Amino acid sequence: MSDRVCGCNVITAAGIATSMQMIILVIALSSTGLVLDRYRLWKVYEPRSGATTPSTAALGTEKSPHSIPTIWSEAWLELAMAWYVAFACFWLFTLFIVCLSFKYYRPVFVVPNFIALIVGIFMNAFGFAVILGRLLDVNKTYRTDEYEEAMLIYVMGFLLFVFIVNFIFLFCMNNYHRYLGLRYGTQLPKFIQTRQFNPPRTGQTTYPVDNHDHNY
Repeated sequence: MSDRVCGCNVITAAGIATSMQMIILVIALSSTGLVLDRYRLWKVYEPRSGATTPSTAALGTEKSPHSIPTIWSEAWLELAMAWYVAFACFWLFTLFIVCLSFKYYRPVFVVPNFIALIVGIFMNAFGFAVILGRLLDVNKTYRTDEYEEAMLIYVMGFLLFVFIVNFIFLFCMNNYHRYLGLRYGTQLPKFIQTRQFNPPRTGQTTYPVDNHDHNY
């Protein structure tokens, strides 16, 4: 009885973790895709708002070199966003493979998602570091004076949140993989059970065979 309750808790935790991963990935793809698609247009068409500070008043309409990010930080930002979108697509694909484990009870279906979660920890940390470096590349006065910089702060907070919850997802999926591994081969899928207990009908009637020898 305790084994069934424990297994129920493991499966429930795995289902919740899978659903939460799907929700997080939809938000991640939409937010990073938005930044990747529009960031260069923002940089070209949206002028600096120019905060009303003594330093900006002295500069007038001219831009200080400290107010403009370098091409290296901008290139790293777009490259990191593209890598994150590609990785999120792979991560989302592994979730569809995990959904097969709830029907076929195979621990191998959990392995791709387990690997994606481990790589996701490094990818979220990498994205957070790249965005932080992009914001710190300019003067403190000009870090959040445009719409795209404010958008980057929200994305950076989201990446930090995903970095933390990935450890919880790893714990849940590890227990689920261990649970399936202990019961691999003992709990058969439904389509195998039906084939074993319901043999196919051939349409022929079989009769008992008398194995006794007849001596004439």
